[in-house]
Amino acid sequence: MTQNMIMNKAYNQNITFGLTGKGILDNSNKFRNMCSQTVIIITDEFEDESIIRDLANTILSRGCKNIAFCGFASDEWQRIFCEEDREINRLYDPDSYDDFAIMWRFEDIESLNDAVCRCWNEVLILCSNLTLIKECRDILNED
Repeated sequence: MTQNMIMNKAYNQNITFGLTGKGILDNSNKFRNMCSQTVIIITDEFEDESIIRDLANTILSRGCKNIAFCGFASDEWQRIFCEEDREINRLYDPDSYDDFAIMWRFEDIESLNDAVCRCWNEVLILCSNLTLIKECRDILNED
């Protein structure tokens, strides 16, 4: 499920919502090159580690360099994304140090407006369920 929404209030970014999982990224030409996108992952659910690794590998290998995490399971998700980033970009090699992704976390979904303000270009918000997507939309639409 992919939904586009352009925020005309405080932000000019093009914001896309979707469910966590590789499917959203496979079904759209928009996500073939993610160099200009920020991905925000909001999840309260612990997934199978291989599912998270697959998603991380897909996002990072397509060039995304700005990823934010929020939710009860965000620590685990960020850890796995960091491991995949090191594997993909060989951060142990000092010559490739510039290739790492910037990963950050915000603790409360109520801070989503502030998180989106720190993003550049297009924003992809991936949530673990439809209830979280609705909550995110409500937060972003508040005056």
